[in-house]
Amino acid sequence: MSTPKISIVYFPFAGRAEPLRLACVMGNVPFTNECVGFQEFAALKPSLPNGQLPVMYVEDDGVKKVYGQSNAILRYIGKLGGLYPEDPTLAMEVDAVLDLMEVDAV
Repeated sequence: MSTPKISIVYFPFAGRAEPLRLACVMGNVPFTNECVGFQEFAALKPSLPNGQLPVMYVEDDGVKKVYGQSNAILRYIGKLGGLYPEDPTLAMEVDAVLDLMEVDAV
């Protein structure tokens, strides 16, 4: 498998995309940071998964796909960068922390 080309798309502030960006940097996962304004978002919204940002575009072997849901994206980046445990029990512990942070964010 080749190294996928990753683009993270979000608004020009930290919000839900900042953990994704930080994980890319910490895990040495190359990525492009694409910022969109609210007018551009309104035009993009119908084509986005669940009509939401952030999204991650992944191009691998010439195939480009778009993914939503920040925690799913974060786990993917964590796996690419070696930040997410392979051991199922340790992975569950990481997931518990991510879920706890999600509850606090609401």
